[in-house]
Amino acid sequence: MKILKGIGIVVVLLLAVYLILCICGPSKMHVERSVVINQKAEVVFNEINTLKQWKLWSYWDNIDPNMQSTYEGPESGVGAVHKWTSENDSVGNGSLTIKTSTPNSLIECDLAFEGMGTSTSGWAITDTAGGVKVTVYMDGETPFMFRAMMMFMNMDEMLGKDFEATLAGLKKHTESLGSSDVEYVMEETKSPALKLLMIADSAMNVTELGEKLGALYGEILAEMAKQNLTEASAPVGIYDKVEYMADGSMKFWFKAGIPVDKEGKSAGRITYWESTAANAIK
Repeated sequence: MKILKGIGIVVVLLLAVYLILCICGPSKMHVERSVVINQKAEVVFNEINTLKQWKLWSYWDNIDPNMQSTYEGPESGVGAVHKWTSENDSVGNGSLTIKTSTPNSLIECDLAFEGMGTSTSGWAITDTAGGVKVTVYMDGETPFMFRAMMMFMNMDEMLGKDFEATLAGLKKHTESLGSSDVEYVMEETKSPALKLLMIADSAMNVTELGEKLGALYGEILAEMAKQNLTEASAPVGIYDKVEYMADGSMKFWFKAGIPVDKEGKSAGRITYWESTAANAIK
């Protein structure tokens, strides 16, 4: 009995010491790293704001090549979600949800790891000499019973290395995209009268716009073959409206059309339309 009593006293003392360490241990965690990227803010912002792009440069998204990813919500911006599952202990299961998206300056996310609660991760972008300064950071609450262990773990060093690897990947990738500077020259011209088969549609981003235009031109060409029509000149795109969304993305309303050699007919969602000759800006 004396031995059991002694063991009990030791256990109680160890528990008391551990609880004292938990009281003294850090309740919050903050880790951040920065890098200067020779690229425009909007280019860097769009890469971070679109979660599917992270596979191209993020260290975390490439630790486990067998990681299973699913994406929910919008393509980019507030509400976009990346969920993953992995048997790799360094990755585990979790989710990342964009909760703040301020164009070209700030993106903040809720980061949840299974069994470990939720932290806040963020990306701040500011103009600086030589491009933009990108700072990635993580803030989190330390559960009470883990605070004692945190006294003996250097989270800044452990997570900092991952941050640095991710920033290096982002820098290499975005700088490889080159400059987006384009010089435009405007001149007055004449727009000839045209006979066209057209389809109206919309797209949520430039990538989707390009994909849809290609598909719509193919659909129109198939209908032209049915009507025995020949392409009279290069395909055209008519952009009716561009709307800037709250998350910084753009929505396009447009028409895809192909000029034809003679009068055609509307069929399904394909509309036959004749334009008149007019002055135009090229």
